[in-house]
Amino acid sequence: MTLDRYMLRLWLAPFAGGLILVLSVLLLGRTLKLLGTVSDNGQAWSLVAELLTLTMPYFLLLTVPMAFFLSMQNTISSLQQSSEMDVLRAAGLSYTRMFRSFFVIVMLLWGSLTYTSMVLLPDGQLGFNNILTKIYALKGAITFSPQRFTQGFDGVTVYVDGDDGQGTYHGVILEDHRDGVSVIYTAQSAQFDMSANGMGGNQLELHMNHGVRLEGEGADQRMLAFDRYQVAIPVSDGNWQQRNSSDHVTMMTPTELWQAVEKDAPGALAEWNRRLLLPTTILVLFFFALPLSLTQKRSGKAGSMIAGIALLVIIYNLQLMFHRQVNQGVLPGWSMWLEQSLLLIYGLYLWKRAEADRLPKFFSQVAGSISILHQWIVLKLARRSGKTR
Repeated sequence: MTLDRYMLRLWLAPFAGGLILVLSVLLLGRTLKLLGTVSDNGQAWSLVAELLTLTMPYFLLLTVPMAFFLSMQNTISSLQQSSEMDVLRAAGLSYTRMFRSFFVIVMLLWGSLTYTSMVLLPDGQLGFNNILTKIYALKGAITFSPQRFTQGFDGVTVYVDGDDGQGTYHGVILEDHRDGVSVIYTAQSAQFDMSANGMGGNQLELHMNHGVRLEGEGADQRMLAFDRYQVAIPVSDGNWQQRNSSDHVTMMTPTELWQAVEKDAPGALAEWNRRLLLPTTILVLFFFALPLSLTQKRSGKAGSMIAGIALLVIIYNLQLMFHRQVNQGVLPGWSMWLEQSLLLIYGLYLWKRAEADRLPKFFSQVAGSISILHQWIVLKLARRSGKTR
């Protein structure tokens, strides 16, 4: 127990510090985006605080595995650099015994993240969209935040990459699923205008330029290229309706989502697997922490930490790629678990090789090469800074 407490003390401070740092950066970026939406409201800061609270479950799903993995890497690298690892191994302790306390932590975090993903995440998405609905209704106008999917009215999802500040959006993706059939539009640019629909109500007119219209799935998919295209969306009384959990898969309760999965909806299947898959990332990263951290002492920590960051980028991009393919009906739902399972098996294999002191030299060589490159870059920057002075 003394060893376990010592390991936890080494791990806890970097974990807490890393988690707070990454969360602060993400929250700051989201705050700047939200302020542009609510800045003309008298309760702007209270609304921003409420919106940030509702997005916290999603941020935690991303940052907790990262912070756990990098702090565990830091702990292992510190023990190795100070030769404490050599002493413990000479005393007959295995790596599994040294880090058994982390097994307990990772299982607790996995359970907590699963609850966050299945319950707190959709609740947060629903609350977030409902608050935005009220904000847009008060403003009497509709705007879209760049690089974020907006689901502000029934049956339509809009994504814009950016805007020119004069009402023209660039890099537009629009999904219209009001009739139960998903129609996707992509356009280089678009303008969004409110107008009367002649029936006592208003409508949102989308004028899209230079794009493609996709309708249907698989062999029945149809594509239309256009220079200009217009879509009209009725908006009753000029206000957006309040969102319900059943309006979109990202806001559905576990029961509603499973019912949608049973109807063979690709979007629901992708979302169900995503919610269960994201928490398991911490299990995969746990088994890679040891192999990536056992580098040569002269390499220092930099090589292993950079290799760990590269692994994070690879894992999250693979998850995103497979999720998109399943969401579009191109791949079956189990394909999302295939890549995760293969990574987990490979991590277990590397942990076993590390226990037998037969870790492939590739890992130490890569970490060493990265460390040398890092030192070379730092030296170059230091020399350039010295010449500038």
